[in-house]
Amino acid sequence: MSKIIKIDGDDIFIGNSDGTITTVHRNDCSGFTPNIGDVVEVYKTETQVIVSKSSTLSQSEIVQQVEPGKRPVNKVAYCLLTFFVGGFGIHKFYVGRIGAGIMYLLFFWTCIPAFLALIDLIVAICQPADVNGNIYV
Repeated sequence: MSKIIKIDGDDIFIGNSDGTITTVHRNDCSGFTPNIGDVVEVYKTETQVIVSKSSTLSQSEIVQQVEPGKRPVNKVAYCLLTFFVGGFGIHKFYVGRIGAGIMYLLFFWTCIPAFLALIDLIVAICQPADVNGNIYV
């Protein structure tokens, strides 16, 4: 993985994962405006260097793409709470949705909250966790 570490006029300095630094010209960047911190891929031939922006997202870009109102919670803890005491709404209290947790508690005797908790569990299991083991619910 390579990253743009410095831009000086038309010269762009790229830090490589092996610790080396590659200097390229701004015209070598294909299809994007280079910014410090961009993750890039460097392709070299004997006569030409082409730099393209990497298609992988950085951790900060992933966090920025989370929908508003979603909170990070530990996937394992959330799934265990949902499985064992989801019918009482404890998993809703865990994610900070106090109103929903109270509604689950009020209507647990109807078994509807248990059915809804089963759906929440299936959705949580299907969500991929981030590098910290969190999901966004």
